[in-house]
Amino acid sequence: MVDPLSDADYARLRRHARTHREDLVVRLCGEAGLRPAEVASLSPGDVGAVDGTTVASVDDRTTWLPPAVAHDVEKYAASNGVDDDESLVDVSARRVQMLVREVADRAAAATGDDRFAAVDSRSLREHFVVSLLRRGVDVRVVAAVAGFESVAGLAPYLDDPSPVEIAAAVDDAAALAADDGTPEPVRDAARLLAAVGDVLGDQESPGALFDAVVERVASTDGYRYAWVGRWTDEDASADVVANAGVDAAVAAAELGAASGDDATGTDDDADGSERGRARSFDRDRGGVLTLPVGEFEGVAYALGLGVEHVPDADGTVAALHDALGALVARAFEATRRRRRLVADVVTELRFDVHDRDAVLVALADSLDTTVEVTGVVPGGPGLVLYAEVADVAPKDVVDATDDEDAAGVARVRYVDDGDDGPVFEFVVQDSPARTLVDLDARVQSYRVDADGGRLTAVVPADADVRAVRDALRDAWPDSALVGQETVERTVEHARGFQDRLREDLTDRQLAVLQSAYHGGYFQWPRESTGEELADSLDVAAPTLHNHLRVAQRKLLDAFFES
Repeated sequence: MVDPLSDADYARLRRHARTHREDLVVRLCGEAGLRPAEVASLSPGDVGAVDGTTVASVDDRTTWLPPAVAHDVEKYAASNGVDDDESLVDVSARRVQMLVREVADRAAAATGDDRFAAVDSRSLREHFVVSLLRRGVDVRVVAAVAGFESVAGLAPYLDDPSPVEIAAAVDDAAALAADDGTPEPVRDAARLLAAVGDVLGDQESPGALFDAVVERVASTDGYRYAWVGRWTDEDASADVVANAGVDAAVAAAELGAASGDDATGTDDDADGSERGRARSFDRDRGGVLTLPVGEFEGVAYALGLGVEHVPDADGTVAALHDALGALVARAFEATRRRRRLVADVVTELRFDVHDRDAVLVALADSLDTTVEVTGVVPGGPGLVLYAEVADVAPKDVVDATDDEDAAGVARVRYVDDGDDGPVFEFVVQDSPARTLVDLDARVQSYRVDADGGRLTAVVPADADVRAVRDALRDAWPDSALVGQETVERTVEHARGFQDRLREDLTDRQLAVLQSAYHGGYFQWPRESTGEELADSLDVAAPTLHNHLRVAQRKLLDAFFES
C-alpha cells in the first residue's frame, strides 16, 4: 500500500479541483469515505441528522459526514437545483473515478510531486480511514463508517509493533531477569518475554511467527510447552496452528477447554466467555494459561502456555504475560499486513447469467454453441470482448449478431481460427461484463452455453460486494451471485518476471529484443531500422523480424497471462 495522503497533501490536492463538483467528489471520498458507486448514488435525501450528527445513508450503510462536507452537499444541491431524490453529482461511478484522477493529475503537473499521479478514489478512502485512526477513533467505529465487514479490513492501516516498543519491553524484562532479588516466577516470566521479543521482528508470515514463539516458550525455564490455536464461535470449530513441547492432540484438547466454559477469565469474567482477556485453568500436570493474540474475520487466536501453576491475576507475572500477549498480537497484525503488501488479495465473485438480452447468452442460445471469452479490454465506444465460438462457421456468428434482436453489439469482427472455433472481436455497449467493469471489477472469465453463462470477476478486498451484486441484478435481473471467495495471489516482482521471461526466450530471441530496445527500434520515429539491427547481429533481415515477433509475443504472453 502506498503511504496514505497526509492532511497537508490532501489540502494541496483539493486546491487543484476546478469545479464545485470536482471538489465535492474529492471530499465525499476523502472525508466521508464513500466509494465511487456510493458517490454516484448519493442524493440529498440520503443526508440527515442523528442525535445532532450529520450522516449519509447509502447502500444499506451509514457513514459520518463532517459538518463542512454536509454544508457543501447542501450548498451544491441548492445551487444546482438537485431534488432530494435525485443523484447529487449525476455521474456514473466510473466518471467519479475519472474526476478524482483528473484532479490528481492536475495536482501532479502543477506541483511536480509525482505522488499525486498515483492518487485515486481508493487513496482518498485510505486517507479517510487513516485520519480517523490517527485521531484515536475506535477501530470498530472506523470499520463501520468505512463500510468494512469486520475490523480485519483495517489490518493494512494499523501500525506495526514498533522496534522501540519491543526493545523497551525486552530491556525491562531482561533487567528483571538479571536481578538476583527477583522472585523465581517473575524471573521466569521476564526471561520468557525477553526471549520471545527477540524473534518477533524477523518473521515473514503468521505461521513462521507462531512457530518461533512456541519454540521459544518451550525452551524457557518455567514453561513446559506452548501452542497457538484458533477458533470461531460461528461453527464452534477449533484447531491448533503451532505447538512445541506438547502433542498436537493434547494441545487441541486444551484449546477446546480454553474456548469453552471450563476456562476462567482473569477479571470478573466468571464464565470465561469474553474474548480479549487472559484465561487460565488447572490440569492434572500443572496449569495452562491462554493469552489472546488476535481476532480477524471472526476467528480468535490464543497462545497457550504450559505453566507449573497459574499465576495470580493481578501480580507481576500476570502483567508480564499480558505484555507478552500484546506484543505477539501486534507482531501478528504486522505479519498479516506485510503479507498484504506482497500479495494481491481480492474478492472473487461468481455470477450465473441467464438474461436473454445479454449478447453472448443470446448468441450461444441461437447457435446452440459455447462462447468462451479470452480477453476483455475496456475503452472505445464500448467494452471489447475477444471470444472463441465453438464449432460454428464465422458467417453464422456474423449473421446472428447482425440480427435486429442482437441489441448492444456495436461491432463484430472475425479475428482468427482458435482451437475449437473462430475467434471474434465483439464491441458491446450493453453486457453483464461491461456492467461489472463499470463497477471497477476485473472480469476473469466468462463462459456461456445454451443453458446460460458463468461470469467470474474480482473486486478489491474492501469493495462493497452487496452494491456490486445489486447493481448487476438491477441491470440484468436474471443474473445471480452464486459464489464469493477471498483469494490471495502472490505478486510477482520485477526480478521474478524477468527471470521467468528469460527462461522462455531463446538466446537469439533475447539478443534481438535487447538490440531492438537499446537501438531505438521501438521509438518514434525509429532510431534504427530492422535492416540495421540485422547487420549488427549478422543475421538476415527476415530472420531478425521473425525472432523479434516471436520474442514480442512471448513478452506480451508473460505480461497479460501472469
